[in-house]
Amino acid sequence: MRILLTNDDSHDSPLFLLAIEVLRELGDLSVVVPAQEQSWKGKSMTRFGELYVDRIDLRGTAGWSVSGTPADCVSLAIYNLMDAPPDIVVSGINIGLNTGVGFCMASGTLGACFEANIARIPAIALSQAMTYEDHKAWYTERVFAADSLTRLETNARRLLPTIWENYVRTLDSPVTWSFNIPDHCKSLELIKTRLGQTFYQQCFSQRGDQYYHDLQRFEIDPSPDSDQSVVFAGKVSATHIDIGEIGQGRHE
Repeated sequence: MRILLTNDDSHDSPLFLLAIEVLRELGDLSVVVPAQEQSWKGKSMTRFGELYVDRIDLRGTAGWSVSGTPADCVSLAIYNLMDAPPDIVVSGINIGLNTGVGFCMASGTLGACFEANIARIPAIALSQAMTYEDHKAWYTERVFAADSLTRLETNARRLLPTIWENYVRTLDSPVTWSFNIPDHCKSLELIKTRLGQTFYQQCFSQRGDQYYHDLQRFEIDPSPDSDQSVVFAGKVSATHIDIGEIGQGRHE
């Protein structure tokens, strides 16, 4: 199986490097990754301006670094960089959850998957919940505490083969499965969920004459079958997203 791996956290993410280690044992792995952090870029693509592509080495795996978005990476990989299109696109492992409709639309992790689906290629998104302290350490210093990293790596090494065996090997249609992993995983069971009806509100705060990203508190969908509820219960959510369903509603 030809696997294309990307993310939106860039190539220095420890969880991305872990995904490389696991996935190269499962197929013929190609890596095309943003050169810089691209979180919250959704499915945006570079229309104006140049894109630069550099060869890089990631723990012994050759890859490409792209001066663009996750969706740019997927398109370039499929049509310009790989000798043949991939059989599956994997995006992640993302630092933080991608649950709920609002965050699904904003996510660069999911945006890469949707670009794959547009190219008629199936995709999976992998997203890892973490504590406030771990989030803060990553976004201020781009490191994790040793015990936190061990815990997150244990989660991934246990779950990725299960996801692969139960979902990827039989995935033959251009859809996305989005997996969200709790910080403390209670079991390897993958719970099928729906996208929670969660919509964030204020995203920016003013500092002097500038505005900066500062997401305010929001209400989550509390229904037991929503992706958020399942993850908060300590279980892995598996959410099916088919962009081909968009526009298929009936007109009265």
